[in-house]
Amino acid sequence: MRVIDLTHVMRTDMPVYPGDGPVLVHKTHIVDRDGFAQTHLATNTHAGTHIDIASHLYDDAPGLDWLGPDNFTGRGAVVECLACDGRLIEPADIAVPEGLGGVDFILIRTAWDRHWETEKYYGEYPVLSKTACRYLGGLELKGIGLDTPSPDSLGANSLVAHETLFAHGLVIVENLCNLEELPSEGFIFSCLPLRLRDTEASPVRAVGMVF
Repeated sequence: MRVIDLTHVMRTDMPVYPGDGPVLVHKTHIVDRDGFAQTHLATNTHAGTHIDIASHLYDDAPGLDWLGPDNFTGRGAVVECLACDGRLIEPADIAVPEGLGGVDFILIRTAWDRHWETEKYYGEYPVLSKTACRYLGGLELKGIGLDTPSPDSLGANSLVAHETLFAHGLVIVENLCNLEELPSEGFIFSCLPLRLRDTEASPVRAVGMVF
């Protein structure tokens, strides 16, 4: 089995969504001085590679502590959308091949992760149209993954893509990387979050497992 890391490194002052609080990774104890090492982590739950669930928008939706790990692991497939920079992604851009069944997660590769840690990353990244979200919702998935900051555009008046995906019962994994290392299908995708009480999002260690 080969395990492919699809997760950006978390560190102090890493890129975050504009307006979100910064990430702090601070050594409070060090071996030479204290005999052991210990680190303090302060972060907003939407930093780095992370997962959004329906309680991000809906108060009556369950938090992460109510969802079992099976919601975050399953059979994956990659759909390439490499000519979508700066525009809406439509169903034709992400159409899954005929005969591809039994998939739990569709990972949409735009290669936007190449802009990570640049000013461009949180700029005109590709986003999903409402029609594309409805298409994905009709595939009976557990969730989708993106190598972009969000399925919605920066500063959007409403989170239509989030709303549509959540309405179909999907989770959303954002800020993935290294999707080019995965095969188009035939792998297990895992994006286990922290089990945080009454929480709508969490950093994840996203991986693809190829057997």
